[in-house]
Amino acid sequence: MNQVLLGIDCGTSVVKSVIFDLQGNEVAIARRETPVITRISGTSEVNMLQLWELTAETIAEVVAAMGDSQVAGIGLCGTACGVWPIDARGNPTRNAILWNDGQAAPIIARWQADGFIDRVWDMSANAMFPGYPLVALRWLLEQEPDVMAKTRWLPFHKDWLRYQLTGELYSDESDVAYFPGDIRGRGYSDSLMIEAGLESCIEKRLPVARSHDVVGHINAAASAKTGLRIGTPVVAGSVDVVASTVGGGAYRPGQACSILGTSFLNTLVSDIPTFEPRGTGVQACMPDGMWGRSLVNTTGTISIEWMVKNLAEPERQLAVSSGQNVYDLIETQVSAVPAGARGIMFIPYLNTAGIISPFADPHARGQFFGLSMEHTRFDMIRAIYEGTALAMRDCYSSIQQPIDEVLLVGGGARSDFWAQMFADATGKRIVIPGGTEFGARGGAILAGVGVGLFSSFEAAMRAFIRVDRAFEPRQEFVTTYSALYELYHHLYQSAREGWALRHAIWERLGLG
Repeated sequence: MNQVLLGIDCGTSVVKSVIFDLQGNEVAIARRETPVITRISGTSEVNMLQLWELTAETIAEVVAAMGDSQVAGIGLCGTACGVWPIDARGNPTRNAILWNDGQAAPIIARWQADGFIDRVWDMSANAMFPGYPLVALRWLLEQEPDVMAKTRWLPFHKDWLRYQLTGELYSDESDVAYFPGDIRGRGYSDSLMIEAGLESCIEKRLPVARSHDVVGHINAAASAKTGLRIGTPVVAGSVDVVASTVGGGAYRPGQACSILGTSFLNTLVSDIPTFEPRGTGVQACMPDGMWGRSLVNTTGTISIEWMVKNLAEPERQLAVSSGQNVYDLIETQVSAVPAGARGIMFIPYLNTAGIISPFADPHARGQFFGLSMEHTRFDMIRAIYEGTALAMRDCYSSIQQPIDEVLLVGGGARSDFWAQMFADATGKRIVIPGGTEFGARGGAILAGVGVGLFSSFEAAMRAFIRVDRAFEPRQEFVTTYSALYELYHHLYQSAREGWALRHAIWERLGLG
């Protein structure tokens, strides 16, 4: 019987199940939106039982579409952080708290004041935000002690769904890193738990497995609900950042993978934990004893979406009337603008959350620099593309580790124009791997190694990862962008005082 692998990608608002053949081809894909619950401002939660029902629907759909093939193994990935509390019977004790929930922000402020945030960094190489388990659990202990009293186990996102499939409770090294835990020891940190006042939660943590370890098998209830064969092995899986990095083809030291979606995540694989730049970004344990250091620019493709909405109305109308792609129309025009956008520089910090890498500043905002009467909107548009490309260089330069090449995945990777610009701006070869569902692909790779279909991660990568397109840096443009990067770096450093002043004045005026 033809063997296939199932990868399940549990995002913040969408869950996807994907069947892959052993050559890495996407055989069947199913998606469901998972409603995010906002009870009051700043909250972000999900109904855990509803999430399982929607996930089961996607699994059943792809299983029905795969014909007479047989799923040989299953791997899941999910969003990091948050709290997914269950009682001794495995029932949720409240809605899950998602990674982007902000209720615990006052605890972050307290821990910054007493220096605990710095001690967490020294142990974990993770810059904490309110949605980290260590922070959110402290908030629950203070605000909802009855929930914590009923909670027996603390799985993570993908662990909860795997529990529904197998009845077994495990976590993995990558999720534990974002607890945050002991990044060097690849496990939890009792000392951080104790200092955070969470001694009572230590026994509620799950045992830790490697991401590719088989930790359970499909049980009868899950089989009846999804159509999966009873006894099908399920590996521990990983957080979505790690799965997408593996699914993009990065698993060896010196390989980098950038996920260019709504936000812009830049991850470098290393054989040792790395702590530069200090106090910003995140780090997780990767498969095969590696680590992934990630710096995140909160503005990725949203800069291009903003541009289309505000600077490209003629192209939008032409795209509608002609059936052409609006981005192709824009890039045809912008490609005629020389590198450097005729003297305009764009700082790509449009996200209202500010910036978190390669430095953290919630008041950071985007800006154009160098505008004059001689400029056109296409000069401005080119500057937007270039600012994001320079942001990639900024993130990888800040990690201060050698990089062989950068694998580029996500919606922005569809643009050849932009991909070539990334190569020129970084001086690195940019590789676009084949496929679309890289989180699920990473889960399937973990499963393939775990069940023995592949003898190693290297063998799995040879089978699953194919280069769709590649872009080599062009030396004349590398020289230009190296000079522009000097200006880019100077501009945002000089702007930080102005951002703080803007925020203070806007608050005083009641303008938000």
